Amino acid sequence: MTSFFIGIAGGSGTGKTALAEELRQYFGKEAAVLHMDNYQRFGEKLRKLYGMKNWDHPEAINWDKLLKDLILLKNGQAITIKLREQKTLKKVKTVIFPPSKIIIIEGYLLFYKTPIRKLINFRIYLEASEDARVKRRSKIKGKGDRYIKKVVLPMHRRYIEPTKKYANLVINTDKSSIKHCCKQVVRHLPNRF
Repeated sequence: MTSFFIGIAGGSGTGKTALAEELRQYFGKEAAVLHMDNYQRFGEKLRKLYGMKNWDHPEAINWDKLLKDLILLKNGQAITIKLREQKTLKKVKTVIFPPSKIIIIEGYLLFYKTPIRKLINFRIYLEASEDARVKRRSKIKGKGDRYIKKVVLPMHRRYIEPTKKYANLVINTDKSSIKHCCKQVVRHLPNRF
């Protein structure tokens, strides 16, 4: 089995995880969701910005492991991933992630590295106004305003937003429901898969 990869990238608070789950429900048993958050370098020294660990810099991602796992999945092989509890960042458990006909991969920097980008069959970039992203990020992640203003927003402008040009489809989520976004994606997917 060769998996069809749907990639969802975009800034924090744009709805990547929600859209990934909506697409998984739409496709049913044929689909699975892989979260790029599972490839963050927890427990390692991270670059700091204004005295805060910079989880939004490309160096915070274990790109080698992500690439290796995507190649294995693309070739129909299972992978092992470590799931972490978001608030404490402690490893919760290691799980086997089996291959699926459709794998939806979501992550803020997903289109940043060329070898990874080339493996993704259909790339979606979600965008939203800065105000909407800040508001949603504050609700979801519980990070302070200082981290958002000093780290998240500058990293978005520098590393995430420029990857929009690699998308097959760009969706603005300011006023679109996740169900509407899902319908847009399905309409634009290539028929051959």
